[in-house]
Amino acid sequence: MTHPADTSPAGDAAQVSLAADLWPPEAIEAIRAASLELLARVGVRVDSAEAEVLLKAAGGSPGPQGRVLLPAAAITAALESCRGEYVMAARDPRRDLSIGPAPGRIHVHNMGEAPAVGDPRTGRSRPATFRDQALATRVMHHQRFPDCINSLVTPGDVPAELHPLYSYLAIAAETDKPVGGPGQDHAWQTPALFEMASAVLSARPGRVPAGGIVLDMGYSPVSPLHLGAGVCDGIIAAARLGMAVQVLTNPVAGTTAPASLAGALAQQDAEILAGVALAQAAAPGSACGYGARLSVADPRDGRLLCGAGQWALASVGATLLARSHGLACDCYGPDTSAPLVDVQAGFQQALPALAGALARPCMMSGIGVWGDSSTCLELLVVGDAIYRQALDSLEPPAWDEDALDVDAMIEGVSGRTGFLGTRHTRRWLRGNRASEDLSWRGGAGEWIAAGSPDTLELARERVRQVLSREPVGLPDDVEAELCRLVDEAAARLGLSGHPDPRRLLDEARAWSGPTF
Repeated sequence: MTHPADTSPAGDAAQVSLAADLWPPEAIEAIRAASLELLARVGVRVDSAEAEVLLKAAGGSPGPQGRVLLPAAAITAALESCRGEYVMAARDPRRDLSIGPAPGRIHVHNMGEAPAVGDPRTGRSRPATFRDQALATRVMHHQRFPDCINSLVTPGDVPAELHPLYSYLAIAAETDKPVGGPGQDHAWQTPALFEMASAVLSARPGRVPAGGIVLDMGYSPVSPLHLGAGVCDGIIAAARLGMAVQVLTNPVAGTTAPASLAGALAQQDAEILAGVALAQAAAPGSACGYGARLSVADPRDGRLLCGAGQWALASVGATLLARSHGLACDCYGPDTSAPLVDVQAGFQQALPALAGALARPCMMSGIGVWGDSSTCLELLVVGDAIYRQALDSLEPPAWDEDALDVDAMIEGVSGRTGFLGTRHTRRWLRGNRASEDLSWRGGAGEWIAAGSPDTLELARERVRQVLSREPVGLPDDVEAELCRLVDEAAARLGLSGHPDPRRLLDEARAWSGPTF
């Protein structure tokens, strides 16, 4: 595998240098060494007979308690085989995303699989539905961020075995942005989702570009160092179908991983590398991503320290580790433990997003979930504003001859009209708008006259405006094919009376009522 040279702007390199102040190269190398030692000495527990055979054929050896030991040579060979650069294809080719390890543009996707939709002011919640999935996608489609959309909720009004398929249908009908694979519980869902994604991209103008991926799927090892049967079989199926395999592990420092952040990063690294090794053993040259979801436990009660500075440190370290392997990192951005969408939710999301972006990961998540895994449409708008402000603030400003036009400066100082009377000022002022447009920017009198709206009310109004728009929709033949695939899967499982996907789509399209 070739590791692309860093051809990013000087500003990107400067930010990565700041990240290296937090995790210097010698720290990254020490963590890598610990990760490889873990895989060689304790290995990974594997619950799939086929995965065990593949890993042993790729250089692994039997270990205790059903584990497979993976020596450094096997991991090196897997990384050399792995494709770390690919294109995430969208129905609209203009929205394709280039995925790779080099620092550059940061892509954003939403958080996923929230079981509940909450009232952002009271915290009351209810189970999420198919309609919530569709309406949330409509909101996210009309925002700058996220630029890749995955399953925000787990709809409770459809059969559990089919919720990834229903979720993909709801998302695909509401956006032409790239779609990330919904959470998979059973290996059979991988080829079913591949068929659905292939049908959607058949409506794309032009062919999927060389190196393009129809769908990337996340598979989550169980920490510590355990590849369950569904995860193993899903990775194998996805790799052989030509999908991108995102090894998406979720260790918690202090409970399911070492309490030291460096130790937890080493374990996370080992879990991801074990998944990469399995994907390459199943299909050499397959595309893989580095899905880093390390969190930290509160020493008082074991709850997650959502929004704490350690989350940003973990994201920065994971990005640098992934880059050292030639893999694109998908890491945490905003998150919050706030029970309401309030000031706490704002600062807990904004600061880790800004700090975590310093290493220039390829992808960041975090839009849309708060508290005990609830979501609401207003929080999607807030997340868009946070990412706009955070990522735009990392773009290096111009300091060329025009920016430093001394003649224009002198004209502004000594001229009769001051700076506002110069062409230079008028031209440059056009670029001085705030990067996000959710905050109130008028004076106090204007704010009172407008009814004293807070940020949440401004977000709610934005949601109302977006939901009044027509959904993107799908071509009739593609929609029919997706619904057929859902029905076919239900029949294969022997399910009777499953909700008609056509009816659910029609109800979501026609919805004009409250969001909670």
